[in-house]
This record gives sequence, C-alpha cells and structure tokens, in this order.
Amino acid sequence: VPTPVESMDAIAPWLGRSGLFMKRDDLISPLYGGNKVRRWEFVLADARRKGKTRIVTVGGLASTQAMATTLFGKSLGFDVTVVLFDQPVTQFGRDSIRGLLHAGAELEYGGGYTATAWKAWRASRRAASDGYFIMPGASNPLANLGFIDAMLELKQQVDAKETPRPDLIVVPTGSAGTLAALALGAARFGWPTEIVGTRITTALATNRFIVDGVIKRTDQSLARRASNWEPVRQKVRYSIYGGALGKGYGYPTPAAIEGAEQLEVLTGAKGEVTYSGKALATVRDLARTHPKANILLWNTLSTVRPPSPADVAIPSALAWMFEGDVVA
Repeated sequence: VPTPVESMDAIAPWLGRSGLFMKRDDLISPLYGGNKVRRWEFVLADARRKGKTRIVTVGGLASTQAMATTLFGKSLGFDVTVVLFDQPVTQFGRDSIRGLLHAGAELEYGGGYTATAWKAWRASRRAASDGYFIMPGASNPLANLGFIDAMLELKQQVDAKETPRPDLIVVPTGSAGTLAALALGAARFGWPTEIVGTRITTALATNRFIVDGVIKRTDQSLARRASNWEPVRQKVRYSIYGGALGKGYGYPTPAAIEGAEQLEVLTGAKGEVTYSGKALATVRDLARTHPKANILLWNTLSTVRPPSPADVAIPSALAWMFEGDVVA
C-alpha cells in the first residue's frame, strides 16, 4: 500500500509558511517504518536466497538501521548481530538499546569507528558461511532499488493529483543510498526536482564524490538488470545541505530539538535529533530561502516504536549509557 503524502500545515507557524508536504514512510509497515523497510525487501530476500541464517550489521547507539534489521530479520527467522558505535546518548538511544535487546538482537559494543570496524569484521568471521553482512546504511545498488520503487510510487501520486510535484525533496542522508536513488528516480521521469540531502555526519563521510559514486553504481546496476533502463546519472539533480549538522553525528542542535518536537505534532510519535529533527529543520530553512517552492519532506523515522521495557537486562559493556543525563 503506498504511503500517504500529507500536508504539514499543522506546523505552518513554525515552518514560516503553509503549502509544504510530507511523505509518510514512517507508516510503511505495522512492524516498523522508516527508510530501511523498502531496502530490506530486497536485501533480506537476497540473504534468504543465499541460505544465510544470521544477519550482521553496524550502527550507532540509536541506530534505526539496527532496529529495522533486528525486527524484520527476526520476523523472517534470522539471528541478528549488531555492532554499535558511539554517538551522544539520548533518550531515543536508550529506548533503542532496550528495544533491540527485547527484540532478541545480539549486541556488541564497538566504541569508536576503528574498533567498531574491527569488531564487525570479527563478528562476520564468526558467522562464517552462515552470515550475511549489511554495511552501515546499506547503500548498495540492490538495496537502492527500494527507493527507485518509491519514486515510482510518488510519481503515481503526483499523476493522480494527490499531491503537487515537488520542487525540492528533503531527506536526511549519511551513506547516501536514499538520496541517490530518489535523485535517479526523479531524473528517470525527467522531473526538474532537486533532492536535498540533510547531511547528518561529517563531510568526509558524506560528500559529492561519495554520492556520485553511489549514483553511478546504482545506475549501472539498473542498466544491467532492466533492458529498458537508460543510464541517467548525468541528469540527476541533488544537493547536500550541511547547515543543520551542528557538532556532528548524533549531536543535538536547538533547531533539531525543535524539529523533533514538531515531528511529534505531525505524526503523533516523538522525533529524534540525529535524522528527523535535522531534516525538518532543513525544511524550515529552505521554506525561507525558497518561498515559492513546493517542498516535500521524506519522513524516514518510524511512527511504530517497538517495546523498550525498563527491566530488560543491559549488557555490562553498555551500562554506562544508562548513567547520568542524556543530551536530548
């Protein structure tokens, strides 16, 4: 069932104007929503086709990828191992850890990026022939097919006059798969729409060189898979917006905190400050600088939240997360 496109007029005073829209991918599944669901339709099918029994992935302490992998992986009968790297401790992150444990994930604390990479490699080696490794963000061409499909869905909604064709589509971006696939889809239709990626991490990790590489690999993969796919990567329109980042990955900014609060007004579920809050803050900035543009926020944060019981046993390596105050 297509996810709806809804008006954001309920928070028009905060945004500075009306006439802005949101694609509700938070509602894509009753199990868990957000931008990983469309990806996992292809990725987990590939793991099953290859006869794998354990999924190994990597994410931050508040990773929605880790949650999506665990919930959908367990529902399909996979064991799931998640190696977690550091980010500022938020209440959303604490709830995520409890939720992952309650859902049956095997958690391993990696710490810094280098140690996490080493521990993820070891976890993959332990899984040996039964393991299927998913990189952080899962921005490979197979996974990106999910958001080519998503743009076909949005085009049908535009053609049916359910929503105006957007001039700008805003999506939070790290590993850039969603950004790349949306941009490819828009180019395939000949839309002049610009996909704006709200950068949620350092420019060393998210930049035009990396995004162009993801676009090229996805474009080439589609050309091999589909005889009617004409390469379009030279025609894509996208930009990377770094004005919402603040100190870095996972760090709250005043605008991101406000954005997370406003997202709750729109969806009924609390936002968070790493992705959704900063994406909504970007929409507000663009609404001011592009006063006549049709702007669409692609909401990638699940409205459905898994149980996160307070009495779940916390591994000793992660006990520090539940000590002291949170940053947001």
